[in-house]
Amino acid sequence: MAIDTHGIYIAPILKKGQLVRVRQGVSGTRALTVAERNAWYESFHADCRAGRDVWHDDAGESRLAPNFVDVSFSVGKCLTVTAALASPKRIGMTWAGRGKYCMVLDTVTGQEWLMNKRYLEVV
Repeated sequence: MAIDTHGIYIAPILKKGQLVRVRQGVSGTRALTVAERNAWYESFHADCRAGRDVWHDDAGESRLAPNFVDVSFSVGKCLTVTAALASPKRIGMTWAGRGKYCMVLDTVTGQEWLMNKRYLEVV
C-alpha cells in the first residue's frame, strides 16, 4: 500500500494481466446483458400479474429495468486485470472518471467488473 507524505493513499499502477487482490471492501459495477434485462422484465411482469407489484412508479410512469448491477467483493478476493485504465463510459455509464478505475475479471464467475483502483493491491 503506497501512501504519500500527506497520508493520502495512492492507487497502484496496474498492467493488463496482473493478479490483484481486494484490500478493502469494494463494489464492482457491470452493465446488464440483454438476456438479464429480459429476465428482469419477465419476472417483473409476472409479479404485476400476480398482484405482488405495480407496473408504475409514484409518478405514474412505467418502471424500467436496471442498466447496471453492483456487487460487493470481500477482502482478499483475487481478480485479474483486463484493462488497467478504464472509464465508466466503457460500460455505458454517463459520468466520467478516467484514471480512477480499471476493469477486472472474476475468474470464478467469468464476469468483468469496473472497479476503483484504490481498493485493489497487486499480488
